[in-house]
Amino acid sequence: MNEQTQAAKIEQNRVLGRRFFEAQDHLKGGPDPALCTNGYRARIGGNPPVDRAGHEGFARAFYEAFPDLRHETELVVADADHAVVRAWLQGTQRGGFLGIPATRRAIAVVMHVFLKIENGQVSELYGVFDEAGLLRQLGVLAR
Repeated sequence: MNEQTQAAKIEQNRVLGRRFFEAQDHLKGGPDPALCTNGYRARIGGNPPVDRAGHEGFARAFYEAFPDLRHETELVVADADHAVVRAWLQGTQRGGFLGIPATRRAIAVVMHVFLKIENGQVSELYGVFDEAGLLRQLGVLAR
């Protein structure tokens, strides 16, 4: 791969890293099937890996509890096969979430996500977010 082709692929991956979460916010779920390979797998926090449908279920539960949830992307770094995204999850809890009744509290929680990219689509996601910070902001965990 020549330098110009490599640079173009890196820029495409950077754009895909940002689009991946913009699409989730638009769909109020996710991830968008058009942005994922058929064998897409996600590992979020210490949870076991899930396929796209499993990730969809997790995301839908989040958006149902935080209907105004959005990802504010702060940084996307990419190479020819990956994108790493640092973003903030922001929203207000208006429904039950993981057994926590609606608190009506706003959250701003940092997340870091590593995306493996194959042929312009995400094949794997490894993500962590500040779960303790989320629980503190909801008033469930002491500061």
